[in-house]
Amino acid sequence: MNVISHPRQRQLMLIPGFMCDTSLWDSVRAGLEELGQTHFAGLNQDDSIEAMAEHLLPNLPSACVLIGFSLGGYVARHLAWLAQDRIAGLVLLNTSARASTELELARNQQQIKMLATYPYKGQTVRALQHALHPQRQDNPVLLTHLQAMSLALGKEVFIRQLAIKRQDGHHELADIACPALVVASRNDQMRSLDESEKLVAALPDAELHIIEDCGHMSPLEKPAELIQVLQCWLHKTGL
Repeated sequence: MNVISHPRQRQLMLIPGFMCDTSLWDSVRAGLEELGQTHFAGLNQDDSIEAMAEHLLPNLPSACVLIGFSLGGYVARHLAWLAQDRIAGLVLLNTSARASTELELARNQQQIKMLATYPYKGQTVRALQHALHPQRQDNPVLLTHLQAMSLALGKEVFIRQLAIKRQDGHHELADIACPALVVASRNDQMRSLDESEKLVAALPDAELHIIEDCGHMSPLEKPAELIQVLQCWLHKTGL
């Protein structure tokens, strides 16, 4: 594996989460560009983790650092397993390797059925609030940003992403030999610390960083700390 330590040579591939577009990274974009050449992926065309990873594979930079957030973490993890010789490092933000539960699948199917009757108006305020720290759930800037991404991606993408059945991916982790960083948030209401700890335990070369006072949306809620964590990890690993 090629190790890249100079920011001008380092390639960063950013993969967003459920109903998130490239504006997810707006608050960290300047910091990311100081760390390397940035490539922003989208997850708009497929309805499975495997298809999303396969779709991104042809444009994957050589010796890149994959950074996947939430749903994008599932894709990044599978992509790192598929193309181990092309991945220098893996960063998993607010994500997991567990399978979808039957309750989650049932709720998603119910939402899809409702869209056959009711017009798409983006995600509900309650769903958006659940993604934020409890003390930021009424933050108008964050809520507006989340809803704007949801509306920009639209109904078809919403249905495709709701239809995803996430398979358990823990069996793939032992094969991912590159250095890995798992970032969790103390107040994440969508992904538990236990899920993050299981990722770290199963990856051969991984460390865990917990962001305090932060909900699920770490790139928007704690951008400065996230960049600092990435910078320190890249320096320490020599990537």
